[in-house]
Amino acid sequence: HSNLLTQQVGSFYFIAELIVDLELEYDTPVTDHCGSCTACIDACPTQAIIQPYVVDGSKCISYLTIELRDEIPASFRGKMDDWAFGCDVCQDVCPWNRFSKPHSEPLFNPHPDLLGMSKKDWEEITEEVFQKVFKGSAVKRTKFKGLKRNISFLNSSD
Repeated sequence: HSNLLTQQVGSFYFIAELIVDLELEYDTPVTDHCGSCTACIDACPTQAIIQPYVVDGSKCISYLTIELRDEIPASFRGKMDDWAFGCDVCQDVCPWNRFSKPHSEPLFNPHPDLLGMSKKDWEEITEEVFQKVFKGSAVKRTKFKGLKRNISFLNSSD
């Protein structure tokens, strides 16, 4: 999936960068832990992972549902499962993620109103509800219009 992974926790973690003016000891580069595994390539719903460590971003559901500002191409109809914002299929199938641990950061928990939303609630979501339940959330990156586009795309058949 081209994500950084470790043998201790898999690939479910955030990467950050610190800019400091301290002399630090370098550690060793991360080694390849995938071997001959192709689980992520085989499971990608849109065939966005075109070879080990190479993702065609224009086919990635995360790109299509978050970054793309135009309409989602019709060629992806029926291939996106129920992903209305982002996608984690490649990480979900990665064998190293069996070592991942649930987070303990309350700020990462979903807004309580999200947990009870039905399919109809999602289809009829208003901008007011969007602003409330996604306040401070990365989902705001796609904006209300983008989320509505994504939901509509998943529910359309033409």
